[in-house]
Amino acid sequence: MTTGGSRRAPGMASGAAAWPAAVIRSPQNERIKRLRKLHERRHRNALEATLVEGRRFVEEALAAGRRIRQVIFTERFAATAEGWRLLERLTAAGTALAQVPEALLADVAVTETPQGILAEVEVEPPEPADASWWQAVRDAPVPVVLLPDRVQDPGNLGTLLRAVEGLGAAGAVLVPGTVDPFHPRAVRAAAAASLRVALRSAASAARAAEEARAAGLEVWVADADGELASWEVDWSRPALVLVGNEGAGVSPEAVRAASGRVAIPLAGAVGSLNAAMAGTILLYEAARQLASRRAR
Repeated sequence: MTTGGSRRAPGMASGAAAWPAAVIRSPQNERIKRLRKLHERRHRNALEATLVEGRRFVEEALAAGRRIRQVIFTERFAATAEGWRLLERLTAAGTALAQVPEALLADVAVTETPQGILAEVEVEPPEPADASWWQAVRDAPVPVVLLPDRVQDPGNLGTLLRAVEGLGAAGAVLVPGTVDPFHPRAVRAAAAASLRVALRSAASAARAAEEARAAGLEVWVADADGELASWEVDWSRPALVLVGNEGAGVSPEAVRAASGRVAIPLAGAVGSLNAAMAGTILLYEAARQLASRRAR
């Protein structure tokens, strides 16, 4: 690593504001190796951090109040007006900056076409859902919480968390066996919603269902063979919604602890929807019903 000193935007006067950045060229640099570690869940857990790619999502992390520990970027990224302004904001936030060659950034990235900037963003593990959490759900404008039970695909989980935020749900509960919400691909699929939505944890989907029912919530399992259609459920009543694994569905123990099963009726030969689509439709129906009632 070499020190790059202060950088100045092309065309700026010599006295204009600038930001400092190191220059890293070696893939063996300790900062590069640390960023690569964030590809693995065990290292993300140990470092309490995730890898965020692209200008938009780094900006979202800043807007969410997340601490951005370090950033690597390319010369091409810094040459754009938007990139330059973001690097100035990161400098003001105390982020360590380093310029790297395009090939080195691509080697660290998880996407096929990285957008010139990667960031190590601080995150914290979700706290356990407790009595005060369930009470807060009951008091929320959309008193619905999503529980993805052993959902394995980062894109599906990210899409579900994006729906939680976009449809105003109270949050999500995560259980063992479900992919990390801070997997870089999950963060990207969530459009960074995973950095903003209220996340809690539970020992299992069955335990969360039992605790939710004890707190006065209904517990609905998304199931293609459910007894009720999505629009037949009264979503004004606080609820926990369980969406199952892409292949195995919701665990049998959780189904037994639930209030019932809810289906999304489909036409044609399609038997079911994937986890992300099913969860999103159920959250939309809850938000639609509640908005309709408020408009009366």
